[in-house]
Amino acid sequence: METNQDWSALAADWQRQDTPAIDVEAIRDEAERRGRSLRRTVWVEVGFSVLVILVCVLIALSPRSDRVETLLFAAMAVFLVGYQALMLWIRRRDLADAGRDAASLVEREMQRARTVLVYWRWGMWSALALWLAIFLMLMYGMQRDWPMARVGGLVGGIGINVLVFPAMGLYGWWRCSQARARLKRFAALRDQLRAP
Repeated sequence: METNQDWSALAADWQRQDTPAIDVEAIRDEAERRGRSLRRTVWVEVGFSVLVILVCVLIALSPRSDRVETLLFAAMAVFLVGYQALMLWIRRRDLADAGRDAASLVEREMQRARTVLVYWRWGMWSALALWLAIFLMLMYGMQRDWPMARVGGLVGGIGINVLVFPAMGLYGWWRCSQARARLKRFAALRDQLRAP
């Protein structure tokens, strides 16, 4: 019986302790900083995508391009337009500013962290699909005895991506691990805000 009283006294002491207040200004500063960084990233990404799409269209429409190159680069341009539209749609809610209260800011940052996970999941699967399409086209071309210049271009594209994809994968893994840590931290803040 005495042991139960000791535990009860300890629990009562623990519950009387002050919990540290949530620093709403720090959360607001972080949310605004991440919002500015995200907007810059999206602008750079869209600009780069537009540039790559224009190059694909120019190659596809070039009189020097044969039918296979025209189809390949036209398909890549269409793929990139669809991919970039999807990425903008995924990020659409993350670009707007949140409310000024702590709960809205925490929810916005949790949404941004979840978006990072979805963004990289779609990005890596899309990159793999694109690489696989180029590989299949190379195999088809080798069976059809395409000229060495065309086959060499496809081999070069596959070879470059053998280096680029692991680097992208490592960067994506790092960004996703950061997003998971942020999600966990903001979930704890949300629970603290909801506590009576």
